[in-house]
Amino acid sequence: MEKQQLIEIGQRLRQRRQELGLTREKMSELADIGTGYYGQLEVGTSQMSIDTLMKLSQSMHLSMDYIINGSGYEPGDTSGVQALLSRCTDRELKLAEDILKLFLMKVPSSN
Repeated sequence: MEKQQLIEIGQRLRQRRQELGLTREKMSELADIGTGYYGQLEVGTSQMSIDTLMKLSQSMHLSMDYIINGSGYEPGDTSGVQALLSRCTDRELKLAEDILKLFLMKVPSSN
């Protein structure tokens, strides 16, 4: 795999991790891989095995195709959730965020 491809994969991993509001440490824990290794994947200095690709796909709720090629990822319509959240207090928003993070960690990926 070419260096540029590794960098692009790392950028997609970083973007998704940040969308989920997770640190590198928490993301690597969820994927059951080493924190240093995950960091290397994000900056494009390491290649990953199929096993690691599958772990990241499941824990990030992304297709393997998207992680590797950048295609096949279309976020769903979040307008209903946004409407509900717009009526929340700051405290309720924080609780909703924490609950959603816990939920996403438990739900198996449909990819």
